[in-house]
Amino acid sequence: MSAPATAAVGAGPVPVPRGRTGGVPSWVGGVVGVVVIVVVWWVASRTLFTASGAIPPPGAVVAKLVSGPTWAATLGNLSGTLLAAAEGYLIGNVVALVLAALVLLVPRLEQVVTQMAIVTYCLPLVAVGPILVIVAGRDAPAGASVALAALSVFFTTVVGALLGLRAAPRTTLDVVAAYGGTRFTQLRMVQLVAALPNLFAALKIAAPAAFLGAVLAEYLGSGGDKSLGRALIAAQSNSDAPQLWFLALVSGGVAGLAYALIGLVGRLVTPWSSGSDGRQP
Repeated sequence: MSAPATAAVGAGPVPVPRGRTGGVPSWVGGVVGVVVIVVVWWVASRTLFTASGAIPPPGAVVAKLVSGPTWAATLGNLSGTLLAAAEGYLIGNVVALVLAALVLLVPRLEQVVTQMAIVTYCLPLVAVGPILVIVAGRDAPAGASVALAALSVFFTTVVGALLGLRAAPRTTLDVVAAYGGTRFTQLRMVQLVAALPNLFAALKIAAPAAFLGAVLAEYLGSGGDKSLGRALIAAQSNSDAPQLWFLALVSGGVAGLAYALIGLVGRLVTPWSSGSDGRQP
């Protein structure tokens, strides 16, 4: 066998450039998917829903997306929703992290904390929302939005934090204990670092959940006059299907952006969990 043939046989698999699948850039699949969705959307609007107008043609929604006055009003409503969602996200996650840390320090609390998380997860937000709106009253118009956003993130963060805190290597914990470290020292120096990948995964999922929880509360009567939920109610009352679809796309876009931002922070803080071998593509 010739030398070139021997080298070819002994060589390893040819690496595929990152971002490509079978020689095709990965973004092509996303573009094709979007095109298919738009085509199906257009066909449905022109055939099945022509009379009712429940599904507007894509052009009507695009007109909203490029309208300056529409965006000005939407951004004014969106600011209040984002503030309530951020506050609920912060409160819910802080409470969840504190309780998860307490479980590590006092294991007897695990059953209580787990049951609390399960109860908040099982509560139907649509049923709890009106109660929170009444309890908050006019003195705290955004109170229900904050509370529902906090409830939306509590279970996810508690579970993610507990799984992450228990992922610390037993041998490392034993080394800290052998050098006189307390349980709090183990938590601070070992378990918190080991928990970061799982924790950021939970926080990433919780970000859109907090935003959508705040929107739901506003739709049920919270948030005052300037909120995304009230804008949805107004569009629904006026049977303005293009505006409803526009607001739905904005809500989905904001939720997706929140997910991506927390994911980016997680990759920056925990580069060791990205699965990269450190080589350039």
